[in-house]
Amino acid sequence: MIRTILGLHAGAGEHGVHSVLIDIPDQMGLIRPVFRMGMYQAFPLEVCRWLAKAGDKPSRESRYFDNACKIIADQFSTLALSTIKEANLKEDSIFAVGCDSSLGAMEGSRRYLAFRGWGPGQDISQTTGLSVVCINSDGDAGRSSSFDPVFSYPGASMFAQGNEPVLMIHLGGVIKISAFAPGLSPLTFHGGPCASLFELIFNTESTALLGVDFLSKRAVQGKMQQSLLDKWSALASRSMPFGKSKSRADGAMFLEEIQSGYNDHDGEDLLCSAHHFVIELIKNQMEKVPAEYKGGRYIITGSHARNGFLRHLLGLSLADKKLEIADSCGIPAPSWDSFSRALVATYALDGVNPLAGNSRTMNRPLASFYPGSNASWGKCLRWMERHSRQAG
Repeated sequence: MIRTILGLHAGAGEHGVHSVLIDIPDQMGLIRPVFRMGMYQAFPLEVCRWLAKAGDKPSRESRYFDNACKIIADQFSTLALSTIKEANLKEDSIFAVGCDSSLGAMEGSRRYLAFRGWGPGQDISQTTGLSVVCINSDGDAGRSSSFDPVFSYPGASMFAQGNEPVLMIHLGGVIKISAFAPGLSPLTFHGGPCASLFELIFNTESTALLGVDFLSKRAVQGKMQQSLLDKWSALASRSMPFGKSKSRADGAMFLEEIQSGYNDHDGEDLLCSAHHFVIELIKNQMEKVPAEYKGGRYIITGSHARNGFLRHLLGLSLADKKLEIADSCGIPAPSWDSFSRALVATYALDGVNPLAGNSRTMNRPLASFYPGSNASWGKCLRWMERHSRQAG
């Protein structure tokens, strides 16, 4: 039996929603996800312009806020149905939809801060009739989760094969470095902002729909300003300690501090310097990764995995290491977050607690549910009941 899960996610700098379908073959309780297909739905131009005009923190009190929420929720629902249609599936073939409980969760995007506490889960459920699993990854800044879901559960990694370690560098709204080595516990390190930093620099109406390629081409036209790197590094050391008490607020605090004073520089120089700074953040976190995790594959995920300039700088930084984009593994790099949401939804349905044994998070719910139609919700309940019988 194969169970099909739909994952949805909207992240920093993407101005739209990514969807992913994964198939979960039933193998005696083991979860081995197989990527099936992915799609993308851009936000309407009016929403992008509102996000840009509203600055770094769109206000919940804005007259347009409720309308924006409705439009964005419609985009999630439309993409869900379009993905099912494109895959030649019927709605009753989908076991559940996995998405964030809050828009832009785990992305570190200041632009989505106004949406904290609002997510499209209920609207998706009501519109599509599908049961929705909302991943509780960002309930509040103080309890924000820093782990990469793909590497946080036993047997979850698609890449945990053979005796080869895997190190993944996620370049989304924030930098996440996840390390796996056979026989060792998976590790995850947060490195600071990535797409959310570029987003802050180009936060104008005229650039509301900027893509990764545009940013890369603009960056190579500029010159790295050492004075900017020195200033940002000093701020980062104070604003982003990323110790055991790290929360997503560290990156937001850094962005808060740098927003004034950088307009004295040319736009291309700013963007070029920001790319170099992201590489410095990655290097700082890479130094914390134990040597036994570094001897295998290096895979880049996230929307900026396709940023040619950033990838070039990262290649120079890592010198002798061959960098792979997640595309080569069968999962489009920009769709990685959606893939993770679908995978975590699978674990939520199987009743697995996050990070078992970690006293800080073990009692926190992994997800909340929005039941869809009776048939869809009944299918989810039977799935969970079957798992509980196996566990017993």
